[in-house]
Amino acid sequence: MKCIEIIITSTNTEIDINCESTKIKQVFINLIKNAIDAMENNGEIRIIIDKVSDHIQVRVIDQGAGIPQELLMKIGEPFYTTKEKGTGLGLMVCYQIIEKHEGTIHVDSKVGVGTTFTITFPIPKAT
Repeated sequence: MKCIEIIITSTNTEIDINCESTKIKQVFINLIKNAIDAMENNGEIRIIIDKVSDHIQVRVIDQGAGIPQELLMKIGEPFYTTKEKGTGLGLMVCYQIIEKHEGTIHVDSKVGVGTTFTITFPIPKAT
């Protein structure tokens, strides 16, 4: 509806993580939906997947309005939302899911440029 293109790139052809797939899907659906909501018509959302030392890093990068620096600290807190009809629980749940998978979420944003969510997962040790 907004003519937003989603571009996925990866440095590796196959990357595995130990996860509960439905929960991880929930995280990425939420992040992509938030990215779409933050953007006007046209533009792109980039999903970049890299292996960084002993971790897998996934970045979701939008070209939305960005988040002011003073509000970045509140991202992921329960009931904090900038959306008119939001509950403030979506990102909180994302943070909890990633934490349960021994990963991290980091957010960078610049007003007028966009926002990047970086999710890092440990690479499973070979058995």
